[in-house]
Amino acid sequence: MGSLHGAPTRADVQSNEPVAADLSLQPTREKLAQAHAHYVSARMLEDEGRMREALGHYLAFLEKGGAEPDLVAHIAEMALNYQGMEAAVKLLEDAIKASPASSQPYVNFTNFALTHSSAENDLLTRAATAAAEAMSRFPHSADAYENAVRLYLSQKERAKAAEALERAAKQPVTEAEYWLRLGRAAQEVWPLADTEQRGEHLTRVNVFFDKAMLRAREAKDEAAELWIADYFLFSNQLDRAATICEWVVQRSGSLDSRKRLVRLYEALERPDDSLKALEALVSAYPTDVEHQRLLAGRYEQRGRTAFGEDRKEFAKKAAEHFEAALQAGGGDVDDYIKAATYIESTGDDERFERFTARAQQLYPGEPRVGYLRALALNSVKKHADAAKMFEDTAKLAKTRLPDLLNDAGYHFSWGAALERSGQFDAAAKAFEKSVDLTPPDNPPSAASTMNYWGYMWVEQDKHLDKAETLLRKANELRPDVPAFIDSLGWLYFRQGKYDKALTELERAEKLMEEWTPEDAEILDHIAQTHQKLGNADKAREYWQRALDLNPPQEPIRQRAESELGLKPKPQPNAPPEEKPGTPPAAN
Repeated sequence: MGSLHGAPTRADVQSNEPVAADLSLQPTREKLAQAHAHYVSARMLEDEGRMREALGHYLAFLEKGGAEPDLVAHIAEMALNYQGMEAAVKLLEDAIKASPASSQPYVNFTNFALTHSSAENDLLTRAATAAAEAMSRFPHSADAYENAVRLYLSQKERAKAAEALERAAKQPVTEAEYWLRLGRAAQEVWPLADTEQRGEHLTRVNVFFDKAMLRAREAKDEAAELWIADYFLFSNQLDRAATICEWVVQRSGSLDSRKRLVRLYEALERPDDSLKALEALVSAYPTDVEHQRLLAGRYEQRGRTAFGEDRKEFAKKAAEHFEAALQAGGGDVDDYIKAATYIESTGDDERFERFTARAQQLYPGEPRVGYLRALALNSVKKHADAAKMFEDTAKLAKTRLPDLLNDAGYHFSWGAALERSGQFDAAAKAFEKSVDLTPPDNPPSAASTMNYWGYMWVEQDKHLDKAETLLRKANELRPDVPAFIDSLGWLYFRQGKYDKALTELERAEKLMEEWTPEDAEILDHIAQTHQKLGNADKAREYWQRALDLNPPQEPIRQRAESELGLKPKPQPNAPPEEKPGTPPAAN
């Protein structure tokens, strides 16, 4: 509503009578509004590249309301271009007067002087005066000391820079950041790369980081603590870095502190501590893919130098963590192949089969995955399925991975699947291909294939002449291998040459250093040979020894129990029956 004269009104809270509104701005508000308008105009003109016009508005803005020191430094650079050196310097000096509580204008003045000093002006002299004044006025400001150090070092006045830091070191400042920043400056004054004076320099620089550490621990400032740990790490003071990280891990268990500790222990050649720290990290942060993979790799490394059950245990752990990494972060085909290889080495055939089934669903056209899938099917005794997978993979490999078909191991594994599924002629062709592809400088591998191939024909009681050629060659290439000698002895048994068979079989027995349940097959062969030679007591003795080994081969156990007149023992945990034609493994 308006008055009779048409002027707007406002309510008087005491009289409730309408009075004329005061439309004029207070002087301070008007000045601020004008300053803001000049600032907006300056920014717009600067964005358009109209720098001279922008400078005019910036200067008007400064007259109306002042500005932050950094903006003044920016305006001073513009003024230098259009109004000259003195105008620019005056702006910077006025900023120092206008901000009595800040050391930043002094820093800006130094930066300007270092950039634009010349023989014709005295900027550096004026900057030195300003730097000294800043240290006096702001004795607890890291900015002031860093500024002075930078200026002195630029003029090769290292002694003055050192003096500034020594002065700073005496200040009773409780903030860790102050000491950290001075420590950074100290590394410029006393460089640690100076090998001749490294010891002295390290002592001087450490003073600042030691004080920073004290303040950081008091404040539980983890970021500062880890920054200090990094300083000790990079200056090769590894024990001190590790100690700091141990404190932080104990207090907070943070991921960053754990990561550093793992690597520090490794650098300190404390592999057991490094492994423990890595295990703790992964336990606390199971979704950290990088360290799941790293832990898998560490277990794999340990497994290479371990033996027996320890080796299996490390392989199992490696597989577990690599698979966890895949589940947490995914992976490509190479990751799946690596994980499958880990799992295969654990001897957990069921897990190997499940994992390769998943990998094949993801990468159905990848021959390497097909190869692993075939191996997995063979390991769970799905031999016919394995043989078919080897065949399908070979077709894929012709165009996608031809080198796979030149791998002797591929054809040997294919042959084993064919043999175990009763496809003996096809298996023989695969074994022959494997032998042909075996490099001449790898006779042990060729010998193992020949032993397997020859033993297959012995078990089938076919092609015994071919089997004899193969087994003699295998024993020639690798003499004194009990499994190979057993194969040759069993060949003689099949040929009815029992005395000759017994000689070879007993030679295999004598060469055995340690007996396993699977080795009961050698004792069974000796028992059958003694039986054929009419040595009934000796035959029973060897069958008893075979039975004492608790053989996994059901035919051997049944035969021994029958010949000894024993009631068959229940075998609730017995593994699936192996086909009688499975040859002994090569050593």
